[in-house]
Amino acid sequence: MEKQMVAGLRPNEPVDAIFMVANVQIRTTRAGSTYLNVKLQDRSGQIEGKLWDASEAFAATIQGDDFVRVKGRCESYQNQPQINIKTMTKADTDGLRLGDFLPQSQHDPVQMLRELTDILATLEDKDYKALVELFLKDKDFCADFRTAPAAMANHHSYLGGLLEHTLSMMRVAIKISEHYTDLRRDLLLAGVFLHDIGKVEELSYRRSFQYTTPGNLVGHIILGVLMLEERVKELPDFPQDKLNMLRHMILSHHGQYDFGSPRLPMFAEAMALHYLDNLDAKLKDISDIIAEDSGINAEWTDYSRRLERKLYKG
Repeated sequence: MEKQMVAGLRPNEPVDAIFMVANVQIRTTRAGSTYLNVKLQDRSGQIEGKLWDASEAFAATIQGDDFVRVKGRCESYQNQPQINIKTMTKADTDGLRLGDFLPQSQHDPVQMLRELTDILATLEDKDYKALVELFLKDKDFCADFRTAPAAMANHHSYLGGLLEHTLSMMRVAIKISEHYTDLRRDLLLAGVFLHDIGKVEELSYRRSFQYTTPGNLVGHIILGVLMLEERVKELPDFPQDKLNMLRHMILSHHGQYDFGSPRLPMFAEAMALHYLDNLDAKLKDISDIIAEDSGINAEWTDYSRRLERKLYKG
């Protein structure tokens, strides 16, 4: 039987499906009885559910990232769907696919990685080419790079999002390097490839999207520089000036101190990288906000906290 998806649930319909637990809390009613407030998710979205008269002992058995089978009924509460849960049990994970429970890119990650690899194969600078090949020959790194989201929320926050974001930037980088002929194409492409590599260590995406301990303590910018340093150790003749420029591009790609960059972009390719990153993120945000808008206004979206404005849909 085809799985019921969150996005397809409608009020007054029965629910019998497996979901991932995004969040769970034990709460108390005004009458003093306890109930479980749980946020459930699959790749199509999230929905809240309530299991009434749940004991604290039972609540302790349900954790975030658990897979649970939920039986109940979809209802409407404050104009939002939620599930009135009758029973909730741990689900057998055999045969479950992570891609059914987490959002994922609409593009084939294998195809995207192949295109990215083909682009990087055109590098003519032997040092940059040798460096990127070290990453691309690492099967574990490539598996993580094609699976990781680009963010916890906002742009490209789904499986394969990091690769999709990087490849999109690389396609545009090729175009602008043809127009701005003073740009060093190979340096720019290498910088685009490396700028967000730290996210494979910053984010956990085996179940729900979470920050790892290194992600919380260090962050993807510094993690990316550390990953670069480790690879360069395998290339003892790698020129120091090229290493410094790649370090700088990772450190400055957010463009402003307020946005987490330890350095501001200080040469053309670093500046181009910052604007490519910002452009791709912002245009993806606009596309997603318009697509997801559920407001009744045909011309304008609801106010977006993400972009701090309404968006015109015309």
